[in-house]
Amino acid sequence: GPYESYFVWKKNGQEMKACITEQSHVLLDGRMHVLSWVKDSVSENTEYKCSLISKAGNTTSEVLITVEDKGGAGQDRWTKEFDTWRSAISEHDRMMQNWRKTW
Repeated sequence: GPYESYFVWKKNGQEMKACITEQSHVLLDGRMHVLSWVKDSVSENTEYKCSLISKAGNTTSEVLITVEDKGGAGQDRWTKEFDTWRSAISEHDRMMQNWRKTW
């Protein structure tokens, strides 16, 4: 159909195959909402790139995960960042649940 699209994940330039999750939902106006995420563990600075390839065009987002020394202050900041990230994820989950209810 018109929605043939796929994700390409790269870790430090190497294509990833494992631990990739994808979700797609058709919106009321017929557009497609697609979502993909990876589970991974890193021990050194790692760059991830996620590309969505589709007939309508391609888009790429990238993120650099930096691993800091296990210093006291760094650890606290990391914990705060993780909490922020975790609440963003659960917020997103709630949003998806609400969407499902409205369909």
